[in-house]
Amino acid sequence: MKKISALLPSVLYYALIYGLSAQPNIRIGLDIPFLDKILHTVLYTGFGFCLSYSAARFDRKAAAPRFIVLLLLGAALGGLDEFHQSFVPGRNAEWGDAVVDVLGVLLGGLAFRRLGRTVFGKTRLRLYPSTDDDEA
Repeated sequence: MKKISALLPSVLYYALIYGLSAQPNIRIGLDIPFLDKILHTVLYTGFGFCLSYSAARFDRKAAAPRFIVLLLLGAALGGLDEFHQSFVPGRNAEWGDAVVDVLGVLLGGLAFRRLGRTVFGKTRLRLYPSTDDDEA
């Protein structure tokens, strides 16, 4: 049950992404250059944060490979999202969106590393091993 609750934030957040991707013909009405890329980056930054949180709660050992797994999972799910969008009327799949999805996951992981220790405690939830002396 503990592992399910650890994964729940990431699963729910990806369900949000999937639901937004299923909306046909989304038009925001703002004329901002690269708005689509900005929104993808912001959305996937939140997803990267959730993935990092889940990874830290799921397994507190084996911290070293988590970062690579996080990026691979984010890339796979970002690609799946783009593939899904290719079937939605008025939407299309773009390599650029997939790239900024991975960038967003990376930024979310880095944000968790920075904020995770502050918000969730220094030693309880850690995504990456630390070399400083904050464990003492």
